[in-house]
Amino acid sequence: MLTSTFLLAENLKTTNWLSSIWVMSLGIGIGFLLVVLILLKIAFFQRIKFFNSVAEDKGRFLFFGIFTTLAYLAAFGGILYFLMGSGWVKETLEDPVKRFRDSNTGLAAGFALLASTILGFGVWKLTSHKTAGEFSDLVFDGFLKWLNRICIGMSIFALVGLGLHYVNGFGLIRFMVDAPGFVNSLTRLPFVGQFEKEFEIPANSQNEKSEQISISFNGEELQKMQFVSDQRLQLAATEISRDLELGKFIQVDIDNESEPQFYFQRANSFIPQDSIDSLYVRNMGSETAKLKVVYWLAPVYDEASSIPIIALSVVGIYLGYLIFFTMLPKIGAIALSTFQTEVGQPLFWAITGILMAFAVLTIFIPYNTFGEDIKMYTDSGITMIRVAAIFMAIWGASKSVAEEIEGRTALTVLSKPVGRRQFLIGKFVGISLAICLLFLFVGLWFYGWVAFKPIYDAQESSKDAEEWYYCFAEATRVIPGLVLCFLEVVIFVAISVAISTRLGILANFLVCFSIYVIGHLTPLLVQSSLGSFEGVAFFGQLVSIVFPVLDHFDVQAAISGGSPVPFSYLGWAVVYTGLYSSMAMLVALILFEDRDLA
Repeated sequence: MLTSTFLLAENLKTTNWLSSIWVMSLGIGIGFLLVVLILLKIAFFQRIKFFNSVAEDKGRFLFFGIFTTLAYLAAFGGILYFLMGSGWVKETLEDPVKRFRDSNTGLAAGFALLASTILGFGVWKLTSHKTAGEFSDLVFDGFLKWLNRICIGMSIFALVGLGLHYVNGFGLIRFMVDAPGFVNSLTRLPFVGQFEKEFEIPANSQNEKSEQISISFNGEELQKMQFVSDQRLQLAATEISRDLELGKFIQVDIDNESEPQFYFQRANSFIPQDSIDSLYVRNMGSETAKLKVVYWLAPVYDEASSIPIIALSVVGIYLGYLIFFTMLPKIGAIALSTFQTEVGQPLFWAITGILMAFAVLTIFIPYNTFGEDIKMYTDSGITMIRVAAIFMAIWGASKSVAEEIEGRTALTVLSKPVGRRQFLIGKFVGISLAICLLFLFVGLWFYGWVAFKPIYDAQESSKDAEEWYYCFAEATRVIPGLVLCFLEVVIFVAISVAISTRLGILANFLVCFSIYVIGHLTPLLVQSSLGSFEGVAFFGQLVSIVFPVLDHFDVQAAISGGSPVPFSYLGWAVVYTGLYSSMAMLVALILFEDRDLA
């Protein structure tokens, strides 16, 4: 049974499974292509004297940095206005852009300002003449070396999948049900959305003549139309006559703005599934009719709206990494050394292998949940990844900080022109990068097997193969959960680094385990303290301030229930992670400042 699923290309189950992976690969491939173009542009400007000397002069650097920041801010503002003010794609709960439009505008503006500032000043550092000699090392070594391999592998998968469609998979395998159609939907994203037009239809006493109105769209992309008219009308895609078949036209009644009449596009409807240049309207009233038509267009494959988000995420990771290591070279050197040490440990690859094996083996476990096995599978997988990543973070911090202090290695590093703050922050960044790589490996692997889980369950239940877009929807739901898990682990990296400045690995594990338990119980403690006497209430509030509220990072219930996680929620989680991690690192610096290393 499994052999047929994995090996028979003409089996629709195989193609439906691989289609979800192909969509993710396409997004990563497009993002990687943009990164390559940006890197080539940076390398070109590094050779031009005007651009490579700006960062060396403080006055010019400040002037051009502010100018570039304002330019990026204007570009981000235009993008935010477009996303929040236009109906880019149809309004469904699964639509990520719809969730983005509903998110907090102020939060989006804050992130746009922060990103514009970093990019505005960072690009001049990247084009600096001093950076040119180290640029290739940054791109082809350390964290980006592994990220390059992931992106190249996914890009090859996307290209091969597109090519296989044109040769019908050589009769062996196809990665996507309709790869060219999906690419066409991607190119149509800027041209779909909500549109509105108004017309005046002259009265026709004989009720025989129909007027042609200019309205252009693709019938396949039409989702719904709204009609508001002050006269009774008939509307069709062809010229209206008395012998026009029923079902080839619709009746538009007299309505007002509060009770508009909607038409939803369906198969075999009066609007054909091809290009439409105009519609025909016959005025059944005695006066000139005023007709307002509002129509919503969406790409044939709504899943294409996720491609820009994936691509921009890839570009953001690359640029953020390069700018950070360029602007903070000493911290970057410590972080790079720490990252290579963590990734070089057998424990890192052992945990990665265990998590990957867990993701595969738990697919075949019967959960006996009456058709809800996919929910149990995603919940157990995310929980396992979280616990293993926190273990890796604590282990890495203890080995990298506590043992280097005890072994006098830290004293050797600090004897060079590296301060204690740079040393500690570099350790935090290096361990966080190693955890990020772990999440990239395991997260993409887990994503692929979540897409396979509905197909396997249908096969076990002797049902028809699930459609690929259903598998894609189930797989993409776990991405916000993995992002929140990573943010939670970053908090534990900061806490563990602070503890490692004074305590060893065993004490570190015990303290972090206690924080993990209390952090997930913080909302219950605060809620139980409400209405109690003053001492209990004070303790509940103290716990909520001192300990991280880790329950905010646990959205398995929403993921299992199919509820979308808004972008605003992820944004505030990033803000909370940054604030709490900064507080933990401040405590770490205070503890480390007077630590006797000799």
